Amino acid sequence: MEFVDALEGPSENGSHDIESFSSEHNGNSAASQIDEIKPGEEIEKNIDEALTAKAEGNEFYKKKEYDDAIQSFTKAIKLCPEDELHKEQMAIFFGNRSACYYTMNEYELTIEDCTHAITNNPKYLKVIIRRSQAYEMILKYEEALSDAKTVQELDPCHPKIQETIKRLERLHEEKMNKLKDEALGKLKDLGNTILGNFGMSLDNFKMNQDPASGSWNISMNS
Repeated sequence: MEFVDALEGPSENGSHDIESFSSEHNGNSAASQIDEIKPGEEIEKNIDEALTAKAEGNEFYKKKEYDDAIQSFTKAIKLCPEDELHKEQMAIFFGNRSACYYTMNEYELTIEDCTHAITNNPKYLKVIIRRSQAYEMILKYEEALSDAKTVQELDPCHPKIQETIKRLERLHEEKMNKLKDEALGKLKDLGNTILGNFGMSLDNFKMNQDPASGSWNISMNS
């Protein structure tokens, strides 16, 4: 997909980049505490332990052990304090987990995590790009286009962003036209079913569109 190659999403091996922060503390004891976290368990927030979990996730990601990477990034998210001071780190934890989901073709989960990351950091360009890519993969071109335009606003010189926007606009228009044709086809079938009771069909009528308002008028053929 052109957008993936053009907008710094994947690295040279085809996987999506993840952010790396270092932690100055000794992670051995923290890691053992992290491993004991159970689903739904209330845990004490600790940014050092969160960074340790993230570092573990990065290593799993490099080895393409994505399930383990997701588990580690999830721990980082749970351990990260939910305050203004740590919004950037929280965005990175969600962004890294979204990279795992994208690589695994889990596009709905990618979008969910990207959205959390963007909520914490609205200018997180790499993640906005990833969400746009994920939207495109599930044929949500309008949403993909919106994110692409945000990329353009944040970085007007981003490589091939103009081409990407034009392509998404074309795909969105084609999708809308297809949906319109399908809707009109269903309405025609319904109309013929009703008119058939009176020995008529829509072929007895013609539709004219008002060029000014775009509305349609129906009249009988003479």
